[in-house]
Amino acid sequence: MEVKKRGFNADFDKIPEAVERIFKNRRLDKNLKKFKSRQPKLFNLAIISAIIVILVMYFIFPSSSVRAVSVDGNQYLSEEYIKNLSGVDTSSKLYLTIPVLVQRKLRHDPIISQASVSLHRGNTVSIHVTENKLIGYQDDNGNSTIWFGTGDSAALSSSSQEVKASIPKLIGFTDTDLLKKVATALNDVDDSIIQQISSISVYPLRYDANGLLVHMRIGTYFIATYTNLSVLNEYFNIYSQATDKTKCLWGTSKDQVAYTADCPWTQSGSNTEYWYDDAGNVRTDANGSPIEKHFYVDQNGSYALDANGNKIAIPIDNNGIEVIDDSFQENYAAGYYATGILDLPTLTQ
Repeated sequence: MEVKKRGFNADFDKIPEAVERIFKNRRLDKNLKKFKSRQPKLFNLAIISAIIVILVMYFIFPSSSVRAVSVDGNQYLSEEYIKNLSGVDTSSKLYLTIPVLVQRKLRHDPIISQASVSLHRGNTVSIHVTENKLIGYQDDNGNSTIWFGTGDSAALSSSSQEVKASIPKLIGFTDTDLLKKVATALNDVDDSIIQQISSISVYPLRYDANGLLVHMRIGTYFIATYTNLSVLNEYFNIYSQATDKTKCLWGTSKDQVAYTADCPWTQSGSNTEYWYDDAGNVRTDANGSPIEKHFYVDQNGSYALDANGNKIAIPIDNNGIEVIDDSFQENYAAGYYATGILDLPTLTQ
């Protein structure tokens, strides 16, 4: 007997409309959930894209750059040096210039004690610095050290050597304690006076081994001890009233009173001898200090004498630097210093 097959396939194709809607809604719900799950990522991507676009536009347009940088409060350091130190110029972006970071850069220089940086309308940046008080500098084998009114010191960088032009050179200070005392004493001297000093040298006096010779830029001299350096505040008032301006100003009395008197190299009876030029003027070195004469000694430690019984001086060159004969003892014993200067025999002799 033949069994008739029912048309399952045909009936399955005829799915009721309600069931179709159920499947459709499920698909929509699934897609909606996917979209919602992606929304935060899309939102973040949009934000990041917008920020990138804004930054690119900010960097492209010249109106975002710093237009001018101003510096004030500087006395020793130049405006150009401070600008370079800050790292801010017309290629900098205004709102990427962070004052706190710039101030930190500036305070890395030992001369700058305080610094403030401000951003202003018109894309301008102002820098205000406060500098430590400088009283002088030392040179040693190409290295420079600056000294402050506090008695502290710091190495002077090669890029700020310009400050040496406005402060005195400190010469002959092998005693650090003495130099600290001089520095703290000069802290009470006005900056305008210190800038008028060319050099300060250790200059032992008969009654004080810590005497000082202060050479002023106008070519005059002040002789004092570190306890009397405050007299320098009245230096130009006293100098203007002096009748003989070739004399030195002395500030060695205990009562802080200055007076004019002959300079040590013009005083009769002085144990110190100096070099003079053909016009009778005392010769000075590159720092303006009078050049003392030094003399050779023989093998017994006594002054070496020429044929006339005069002490034999160590000669100096045009720069005031001593030209020492390394073979002096041999040449002296051979009689080559009979005239007071080295006179070696020629080959014909």
